[in-house]
Amino acid sequence: MILVLIGKDTRSMILKTVLELSKMIDGHRQDMYVLTKNKGTSHPEVIKISQHLNQDILRMQNIIEEINPRHQTLI
Repeated sequence: MILVLIGKDTRSMILKTVLELSKMIDGHRQDMYVLTKNKGTSHPEVIKISQHLNQDILRMQNIIEEINPRHQTLI
């Protein structure tokens, strides 16, 4: 296993990004829930928020994968 040491500033930046993404994901979920109840699942606004939600989830997953890769190479 390779241990990558990152600086304090980098850790702070990553943590800030993850917290912001988490808040945005939660907001998108809440918005999507309300809009789906009021306008249905195929409404353009619901689809747009769903796409934003997916993008933010993928960004979060990419950050997690960079920090803790599942398949680590031994050197």
